[in-house]
Amino acid sequence: MKSAIKNSRWFLISLMISFLLPLLISFPVYADFGPKPSITIIVKNPPADEYYLDLLINENKSDNSQIEDKEKLDPIKYALLENYNVEGWQPALVHGTSIPLFGHLTGIRQGQDMEHTFSYFGTPDNFKIIIVTPDNQVVVSPEISRKSFQLTLSYDYASGTIRQPSLVVAYLLQFLSTLIPTLIIEGLLLLLFRFSLKRSFWPFLIVNLATQILLTAILGTALITQGVFAAILLSLPVELVIIVAETIAFSFLLKEHRKGRRIGFAITANIVSYIASLIVMLI
Repeated sequence: MKSAIKNSRWFLISLMISFLLPLLISFPVYADFGPKPSITIIVKNPPADEYYLDLLINENKSDNSQIEDKEKLDPIKYALLENYNVEGWQPALVHGTSIPLFGHLTGIRQGQDMEHTFSYFGTPDNFKIIIVTPDNQVVVSPEISRKSFQLTLSYDYASGTIRQPSLVVAYLLQFLSTLIPTLIIEGLLLLLFRFSLKRSFWPFLIVNLATQILLTAILGTALITQGVFAAILLSLPVELVIIVAETIAFSFLLKEHRKGRRIGFAITANIVSYIASLIVMLI
């Protein structure tokens, strides 16, 4: 009887993982499921015909372009981007970046809008938007400074108006993108370590809320004051602090089982979520 219950428990958890894994992969995250650097541009009132959109950055040309299948691109539009260089500002995807940047010159249709996403560690702190219109005209936006890891802004193609969310909204979304997948993964591990979710839910939730607030605050401050690369470098020591803090907290706040199992759960949960975040980051 006990064996059947144990097997059904593992089957249920495995089933949950199989359903939740695709959701976890959709989160742009790293370091204890901290946010992965990204810039998303929602183009409002886009033209019906094809246009190209890139980020302009002010750094030396690196010849490290991440664009594939260049032969399939419009040669005139591509040449306009490739030859653009005004006061040191050059297209990031076309010319490449010193640190890899991923994205596409063409966007993805989202209802009536077009969505362009640029991600990975090469996302710039300061940039402009450059668009090559369907009739091969070049349009450049004013300079934009990013204040969050996952920046989402809207660009009105008709008027050239740019709108960014407030810092409060940006960091709230960032906080949720770290908290939700962390709770899912570590919650599953809590069950695997045979802790009762009913008895351990509040300590588990409070500890994760506290550490995710710490993560968001520290990395957000580093991003604003020192830039995205400095914040990325800071993520590993912050993760180590979180592991130590959660291990101490769970060893006292979780009341079930011996202290060794509580410590084992805390260390395992953080290591697994960190490894999972690295996998997501490289996808």
